[in-house]
Amino acid sequence: MNRLIQRPKRVLLAALATLVATTSVLAACSTAPSSGSTSGGDTQPAVIRWADSSAPANWDPVVTGATGVSIQLGAIYEPLLTEKDGEPAPGLVESWEYNDDGTAVTFTLRDGLTFHDGSTVDAEAVAFYFNRAKTQENSALLGSYSNIDTVTADDELNFTVHLKSVDYQVPYLLSVRAGFLTSEEATATPEDAAALNSQLPIGAGPFQVVEYVPESHIYLEKFDGYWNADEIKIDRIEISYGVDAASVVSGIQTGVYNFAQIGGAQIQQAKDADLDLVSDISTNWVVQFLNVNRKVAPFDDEKVVEAFRLALDQQAFVDRVLLGEGEVTHQIVPPTHLASNPELETAFEHDPERARTLLEEAGYGDGLEVTLSTSPFQNVAFAELAQAQLADVGVTVTIDSDPNWAQGYFGKETAFSLYGWVGRNSPTQLLTEHFDVNGVLNLSSPYTTDAFQSAIAELRATPIDDPAFTDRVKAANEIGFLDGSVIPLSSAPITWVKDPSISSNFDNGQGRLNWTGVKIGE
Repeated sequence: MNRLIQRPKRVLLAALATLVATTSVLAACSTAPSSGSTSGGDTQPAVIRWADSSAPANWDPVVTGATGVSIQLGAIYEPLLTEKDGEPAPGLVESWEYNDDGTAVTFTLRDGLTFHDGSTVDAEAVAFYFNRAKTQENSALLGSYSNIDTVTADDELNFTVHLKSVDYQVPYLLSVRAGFLTSEEATATPEDAAALNSQLPIGAGPFQVVEYVPESHIYLEKFDGYWNADEIKIDRIEISYGVDAASVVSGIQTGVYNFAQIGGAQIQQAKDADLDLVSDISTNWVVQFLNVNRKVAPFDDEKVVEAFRLALDQQAFVDRVLLGEGEVTHQIVPPTHLASNPELETAFEHDPERARTLLEEAGYGDGLEVTLSTSPFQNVAFAELAQAQLADVGVTVTIDSDPNWAQGYFGKETAFSLYGWVGRNSPTQLLTEHFDVNGVLNLSSPYTTDAFQSAIAELRATPIDDPAFTDRVKAANEIGFLDGSVIPLSSAPITWVKDPSISSNFDNGQGRLNWTGVKIGE
């Protein structure tokens, strides 16, 4: 009988010790030119100098609930499967096959792969990773893996995912973020996994970490052991943290940086400066929203939740915060997304008079006071506009910019919060993250409804190529949203500004920044 294999902690390889030692040294910023290639000779290395406002709160993909973090983690951690034109594609796994009744999937890994620490990428490492993600107390993947029963290592390269019920979404689930594979050696104990934040993250992705100074910078270099290394044309990525968004465009113009994510006013500045932009809302986007906790007052009253939804004018967020660089959405996905349901676009149109009536019926005719929790790194303009619009219906909002925001949000203790997300490859995971028990973005967890559980079970049992699949995605989205915790504010493409020397052939996806084939100076 197959069993879930767990190996005892082994001594880390000398390569890992060498890498970790570099974390104690704060090196001078690289001055390598941003031109060149990996062809060798006298050609200068191809270096991405990436400006960012803040470092990820956690470098462990099992733990981090911040969806946008996958954009940086994806350079370090390779997923079991990748994405091509919206479909699962080979990554660390080269093939997969369902059993006859759809309750198990057997995956075959590529042969000869290693993690950055030199340990082997094999079926035992995969089984260990799944067991950690399903049992670790602070795992952000509990909801994503809720329909996975066990994962067994069948031999060195083959592992089988055994399911609690029929589920044809598993290959989508394991592509990109939920499939980021971590080294078993580097996460053998909870203490080891926790050390990923103070030492060097270890994955099997296209780049390995060579230096990390928390809150300052992280430096990555091309990993020659990567399965698709021939298609990685970038030699080094240097990410600098603490960069003021207002200085990014000028920093790229003067050559201090050559790559950054921007939004709002910075997009127009980049256009005026004739810089290159990478942007496509159909594949890479962010939806900004408010989250309420239905377990605590006043949001345990559905009239209050509906009043908040009616009080907010999404068009104003697009016009005034995004400066027109976005689209109105009344649900958790942009209008172009497969799951977008036209019924939801008219369910909660801006109606402040009705919002005031509902608040009065809920017992708040004399006013209501709430605290809106935000991270210092979130765009405060979203919070301030929400504050003003809710004031118009009698709600006084105090904005709390909390450095420990993530602890309350992901711990499901916060009552009212601002957040944004970048999607998921799996339509099922996209919905369970918001509306299911242990959903990382379900602030009301373990709150869910029987209607949503029925809808998601039906969706899982529907093959992707079934003509009914799209309609069932939209139906499950509607059911989850109407009784859920999310109040959308806007949707916008994730927009990158880059130096013109960086090629434009980014093949990105939901929460994914794809470096395959990207070149500098050609």
